[in-house]
Amino acid sequence: MKVRCTQLLTNDGRGTLESSPWLTLDAEYHVVSLLAYPGGRVLLRLLADNENGLALFDSTAFITVDGTVPDSWEARIREGGTLVFAPTSWLVPGFWEDYYDGDPAAAEAVRQELNKIIGGAPFPDVRDLHGPLTSLELRSAAAVIAEAKETDPWKALMLVLLHFIREISLPMELQPVLTTADAYWISGKGTPDTLETAKEKCWDYLNQFEMSTQLENAGTRFARALLCVLEPLGDEEARSDTADRFAGVVWDIW
Repeated sequence: MKVRCTQLLTNDGRGTLESSPWLTLDAEYHVVSLLAYPGGRVLLRLLADNENGLALFDSTAFITVDGTVPDSWEARIREGGTLVFAPTSWLVPGFWEDYYDGDPAAAEAVRQELNKIIGGAPFPDVRDLHGPLTSLELRSAAAVIAEAKETDPWKALMLVLLHFIREISLPMELQPVLTTADAYWISGKGTPDTLETAKEKCWDYLNQFEMSTQLENAGTRFARALLCVLEPLGDEEARSDTADRFAGVVWDIW
């Protein structure tokens, strides 16, 4: 299900805004779940522009452009009469509290369902990507992705790296940064400034640790790998350097 933003509303839905860090007028968004309250208000959970990714918005700010309901949705009536449509794994009580607290299991459940809702896994035409890969192999895989998806080589490399980045354990503090990268490269949400803000958060995390120890624990290794997917543009030399760093950090192939 997809909707188009027709107006920017305040949080209570009673006023309008000229701009928003979450939404863009006339932009289209995937609806990933839906809540209908007994009083008549309907909220849509969208994959929005903001680096935090998922949030609820008043349905009166949108019109439907694709009414196809995701196969993974189920309907539940909660105490008080609220009707919820969402993937089954998201209907567990306390799920969203766990997600925003950085719970890895909740984050993985969100990632899996988003891949289904927004059109499947990032690599619909390449199903045999398995690590470890050398820098050259990463770039070769990206070339296949670029041709299959008719996208530019830099974005294709970013998609390949995102596919493999989860081979390192994800620190809870960096979940919002990974969500930003996923949204930007996989869903086309966000701006280069959004990536820049995410990159600053990644460096803030890394700067808590001594440089000499940053490849010795999973958290800082993940942060180093994550930095590889937070640049909006890159030429051939940048692709080579980035693939070199990623292979070294993730698989110790230098």
